[in-house]
Order: sequence, then C-alpha cells, then structure tokens
Amino acid sequence: MSAYADLQRVMNTAADLGAAAAVLGWDQETYMPDGSVSGRADQLATLSGLVHETVTGEKATAIAERVRAEYATYEERKRRVAAMFLRDFDNAKKLPGEHVEDMARTASMAQDAWKRARAASDFTIFQPLLEKIVDLKRREAELLGPAEHPYDNLLDQFEPGLTVASVTPVFDELRAGTVELIRSIAEVQGRVSDDVLYRSYPPVQQKQTATSIISALGFDLSLGRVDLSAHPFCTNFGNKDVRLTTRIREYDLRSCLFGLIHEAGHGMYEQGIADDLNRTSAGGGASMGIHESQSLFWENVIARSEEFWTWAFPILQKQFPDQLADQTVRSFYQAINVMRPSLNRVESDELTYNLHIILRFEIERELIAGSLSVKDIPDVWNEKMQTSLGVVPPNDAEGCLQDVHWSFGGIGYFPSYSLGKLYAAMEWNTMQQDIPDVRNKIASGDFAPILSWLREKIHTHGRTEFPHEIVQRVCGRPLTAKDFLDYVGGKARDVYGF
Repeated sequence: MSAYADLQRVMNTAADLGAAAAVLGWDQETYMPDGSVSGRADQLATLSGLVHETVTGEKATAIAERVRAEYATYEERKRRVAAMFLRDFDNAKKLPGEHVEDMARTASMAQDAWKRARAASDFTIFQPLLEKIVDLKRREAELLGPAEHPYDNLLDQFEPGLTVASVTPVFDELRAGTVELIRSIAEVQGRVSDDVLYRSYPPVQQKQTATSIISALGFDLSLGRVDLSAHPFCTNFGNKDVRLTTRIREYDLRSCLFGLIHEAGHGMYEQGIADDLNRTSAGGGASMGIHESQSLFWENVIARSEEFWTWAFPILQKQFPDQLADQTVRSFYQAINVMRPSLNRVESDELTYNLHIILRFEIERELIAGSLSVKDIPDVWNEKMQTSLGVVPPNDAEGCLQDVHWSFGGIGYFPSYSLGKLYAAMEWNTMQQDIPDVRNKIASGDFAPILSWLREKIHTHGRTEFPHEIVQRVCGRPLTAKDFLDYVGGKARDVYGF
C-alpha cells in the first residue's frame, strides 16, 4: 500500500479526534453545566494527547519518512496535502505530549476562569491561569526552534510565514493612515448619529432576523446551526457540520446582527472547503488571516455597504417598525458606519478596530519576550488605550478581559484580524474587476455570484496554499495596507461628507 494511503488514515484519525474535541469545546461554551469544567478539562486534555500521539507517534513517524521518499511522485493536489501534514508533523514532533496535554487542560480551566473574571470585572480571578498559559506559550516558542523574535513561532501557527519583522511595517503604515483619518473624522463627527442602534430590540427577533440574513447570504443552515455564547465564535467538525454562536444585547443592535454575519463568513468558508480535503491536514482555512478576510468581507465590505441595506433595510424595518420608523436606508447606512474610538474591539468600527489589534499585538509580543508581566496587563492595557484611542476602560471587563483568546491559548492570533481586513479589501478590489455589476447584485439581494467567486478563488482550496500564495494568485500582488486605507477612507468621506 502506498505511503499516501497510510497517511490518509492517519490524517482521518487525527481529524476525527480533533472534531470530537471541538464538539466538547463547543458544548462547554454553549450548554455544559457550570460545575462540569474540571471533568471537561480532563477530557479535552486526553483527546489533545491522542491527537498529538496520532500525528507524532512511531507509526506516523514511519509514514512521514515514506511520504518524503515518495513525495515527488504525487500529483499536485496530493503533494500540497502531504506538505501540510509534514509541516504540522515537524512542528508537533518538537512538542512533548505532556506539554500538549497541559496546554489543553490549562486552557479549559482558563476559559471558565475568564468567564468568571469577566462577570466580576476582576482580572485577578483570571491572572493565575493566564500566567500559566503565558509560561506554556513561552516554552512552546522555545521548543519550536530558533527565531529572530520569540513571538515569531506563535505568529506562524496562525499566519504561516508571518514574523514580527514582516508584520510591524505593515501595521505601522496601517496605524499612521488610521490616525490621520480619525483626525479628519473628528472635525465632522457630529454630522452623523448612531442613536438608532441603541434602542430596545427584542432579543428573540434579533436572532431570528440575523439568522434569516446569514441564510440569504449563503450560510447553509442544513449543515450548521446558531447558538448563544459569552463570546461569538465559529467552530466546525468537518465541512458538513459548522456551528456558529452569537450574543444578543437588547440595547445594541450591532452585537447580534453583525456578530453573526461575521461568524457566518467563517462558516461559509468552512462549508466551501472541497470534500476531498475533508479530514486531511489541508481541510481547514489557509490561515487565520485568510479566514478573517472571509468573515470581515461579509461583515464589513458587504453588510456595511449602502447597497446591502437597499436590500436588507425593509427586512429589518418589518421586524422592528417602531424602532426604525424615523430611518431611511441612507440614515441607517450612516449610523452603522459611524467611526469613533470606543472601548470594545468586537463592536468597534472598521477604522478604529485596527488600533485595538495593534494594542493586543504589542502586549502579546512583550509578554512572550518577557518584558511584560501578566500582573501588569490591566495598567498597560489602559495606558495603551489612552495613547492610541483616547479612551480608558472603566473596569477590567470592558478592558483587558473583553476577549476570550488568551484563555484558550490563542497568543499570536490577534494580528490575523487586521490582516483579514487588508486581505478583504484586496479581494474586494479584484472581485469588482471580475464582477463589474457586483454592487447592483448586492442591492438586489443576489449574493450567489459573490459566494461563488469566493468559493472558486479561496474556499475550495482549503489549506493547500500559504496566505502569501493565495493573495498573489487572487490579487496579483503581495499584501499591502493601501487597499484597505483607500476603501475605508472612501467610505468615511461618503458617510460624513468631507
């Protein structure tokens, strides 16, 4: 039997174990009883250990060597799948099984601690477990091998090939352009009101409306579902079972609506990955940045456009006639695109959002380098918020406890959010060339051509390419902040009239 056939069985087993762990993780965030945390932590640690053993044990090691020997004989698709397995294999071999299990167990406990700390607005509840996570991630960065910066190996897990040295200039350009635009908007800020977003919107109707909208966009509810959680997320157990969660705030229409559209963007990516890649090392998104480009494309480029609300506003107004009686498509479009510094990353506007990400990137970089202690995070967070955005959180819940990522060990994840914005803007420019009447299609509610374009260009390829390869193939040039700055600048001028 060929080495690739044996490899296929190893990848299938690892994928199935990973999916089982993901089911338990989804359950923990949605329906699991509060008192079940310690047992769930042990279960997830066991499954993580089994996944690690499956892809690094003696059998897998022998198969990997045979695959390397046969690699040149494979056709292109198999070569790319095998290459991703070998990349994962080489990295996983560097991590002892006990480290993997310890990380999974700690993350499960930390997610519960984060929820309790956030509810109490008390960072000290979360601090001990976050200190352990940071120690484990520092150790992981060391185990993965030499790097120019210790944070590089963690960035690479979410955005292959990305380094502190390569992302910093891009973020510097992004920050400079963002700050300049914020100053221009500040001079005309009073021209647009977003008060309509903070009226009373019954939660049940919010969820129903948002769910019907994501279905119209193309998220297949026969292969997915929507639930509630403390922090919105998308998870999947293969391309035929994709779960979304959202949160609902009665007096903030944005939270559920745009949060669910965002997660549906992730979900449509997973549903669009080719069947032959399912249960393989290439059966996922190319990177978190590419993944975020899909969610942010739908949330911002599509759902915050005036054309989208030409179609969607009558749907929303039918559900909330009293709340929206004084609104037009134009005024509502302006309201959802108000750009001003705010406390919360998830609910910030397209422009200032990136300053939230750069803040987190800088904190993570310093944590892993050892130049920042976990206990000092709240003070440093508040200082950076004041410096970059001119606002200071009144408490930990609205400050350093607002994101779930550190609790599950996602250090290195945050830069992908801003990279996703940059990728999405580049994709949008290319799509407008390929589909010249795309704006008219959005206004009429015809989203199928948009989803088809994304499927062909990005989704179906799964993880068979690196991010820089996808951007070059789809857009014909490397990553740049220019497309995004031009896009958001044009929108700001349209919304505010300057």
